[in-house]
Amino acid sequence: MDELERLIADYKEAWRSGAGDPRPFLERAAPGDRALLAALIDVFLEEAPRRERREHDPAAAAVTEELQRSLSGSSGLWPSLLPRLRGRARLRRAEVVSQLAARLGAQAQQEKVGLYYHQMEQGLLPERGVSDTVLEALGRIVGYTAEGLRKAGQLPAPGPPRADEGAVFARATYGEPAEPPDAETAPEPFDEVDRLFRGGP
Repeated sequence: MDELERLIADYKEAWRSGAGDPRPFLERAAPGDRALLAALIDVFLEEAPRRERREHDPAAAAVTEELQRSLSGSSGLWPSLLPRLRGRARLRRAEVVSQLAARLGAQAQQEKVGLYYHQMEQGLLPERGVSDTVLEALGRIVGYTAEGLRKAGQLPAPGPPRADEGAVFARATYGEPAEPPDAETAPEPFDEVDRLFRGGP
């Protein structure tokens, strides 16, 4: 059992005994692991029965929409972790996308990079398809390790594919729900950006 697993186990035990404040556990975690531990705690609280949440910690009822995406999507804990890391780095999503496109040498396809990053935060992009190159670049931007991002994308075990997974987002407005693909529009050819986000490590 590594330190992160020990901390989440200790938190669960404390929560069940009536002490639901996660701050002491976050303080015990290594600085680089705190965002992931917070996401794991949130997922635990979301999965806990509602009655038990009310009995043990009334504040636990305020669970964000991002946790549902983590539990029902294909991107593990990315929907919970990535916004936290952005917030810690004080970066807007558009700023992350701009820097990510630059680090990937894809400035001319920044919109496409943005759509893939949007899918990561929405739980629509399977972790297994995202290359180490993307995770290393993203990690440098938000101050996290590529290994940590990979692990977060694998936890919890990915659920069944969502109905909108794999949709073509060429006509979507960045940051808004995507429109369904036009039946008469030919799919774009698979290019280097696609390979980086969907071709695997």
